[in-house]
Amino acid sequence: MNTVDLQALFEAQYQASRAHVDVPLVVRRERLLRMRKLLDEHGPTLAAAVQADFGVRSPRLTEVADLFVLRTLLAHTLRHLARWSRPQKVRTPIFLQPASAMIHRQPLGVVGVVAPWNYPVQLALAPAITALAAGNRVMIKPSELTPHTSAQMALLVAQFFAPDEVCVVQGDAALSSAFCTLPFDHLVFTGSTAVGRKVAQAAAVNLTPTTLELGGKSPCIIDASCDMQDAALKIAHGKLLNAGQTCIAPDYVLLPRGHEAAFAEAFRAAVAKLFPRIAGNPDYASIISPRHLARLRTMLQQAQTQGAEVQSMDPAPDAV
Repeated sequence: MNTVDLQALFEAQYQASRAHVDVPLVVRRERLLRMRKLLDEHGPTLAAAVQADFGVRSPRLTEVADLFVLRTLLAHTLRHLARWSRPQKVRTPIFLQPASAMIHRQPLGVVGVVAPWNYPVQLALAPAITALAAGNRVMIKPSELTPHTSAQMALLVAQFFAPDEVCVVQGDAALSSAFCTLPFDHLVFTGSTAVGRKVAQAAAVNLTPTTLELGGKSPCIIDASCDMQDAALKIAHGKLLNAGQTCIAPDYVLLPRGHEAAFAEAFRAAVAKLFPRIAGNPDYASIISPRHLARLRTMLQQAQTQGAEVQSMDPAPDAV
C-alpha cells in the first residue's frame, strides 16, 4: 500500500464518520457481534498466521494470550455497553439554574491503531473493539514484523467490515510513519518509548490526542518472609510467557541480600516445572527476529562484562 491509498482509506472513514455523527447503540452492538463472529470462526487461522510469523509460537498460547483476552473484552463490553452509553445527569452550577446538565457521550470519529508484534492479534483488535463500542471508525496498522498475521487480519476484517468501518493497513516502517501523520480523531500506539516519542511528535502536528502504551520496567520484590518456591514459580511464569516478549514481563528481582542463590535455585526448578525443555519445545515461543535475538545476546555479554553471573537453563541452539 502507498500513501495515496492510505489517504484515500482515511478520507473514506472520515467522511463516513461526519455523515453519521450519532451512531445508535444497535449499530455499535452489531459491529461488535461481527468482530466476535470473526474471532469465533477464524481464531485458528489467525493463530496459524502468528505461528508462521514467530516460527515457533503454540496456537494454544495465541488462544490464551490473544483470542481469549479479546473474547472476554467483547463479552464485557456487550454486557455493559447500554449502561455506558446512557446520558449521565450531572450537577448544575447555581448560576446556571434552572437549567439542567447532562453528559452525552458521542463518537470521536476515526481512530488509528498502531499495533506491536508481541501479541499481534490482541493488541491490534482490543483497541479496535473499544473504539467500535464508542461508535468510531477504525484504521489498524499492524507491525511489519508479523506479515502473515497482518495479511490474514486484513483479509478477515475486509470480509466482516466495510472499509469505511474498519480496515487494516499493511506496510513497512515508512508507511507506519505516514499513518501516524494522518489527522485522526484519536491515535493509539503500543510499542517502545523511542518510537512512541516519534508517534507523539507526528500526532502533535494535527493536535491528535494519543494513547501511548510504552515500554517500562517491571520489578518483582521478594520479602524475606515469602515462600521462595511459590514466588519463583509465579515470576517464572510471567517471565517465560511468550519467551518474555511481554511489556509487563518481570525485568528484575529485588530480594534480601544473601538470598540470591536460593532464588536462583528456586527459579531453575520453576523453569524446569513449566518447561521441562526449552530447546525444541513447541510450547516455548521463539524470539520474533534475528535482530531481537542478537540484542538479547548483546545484553547478556554486557552483563557478564560488568561482573554478572549468567546461569544457563537448557541452552537453546543458535537458531531463532
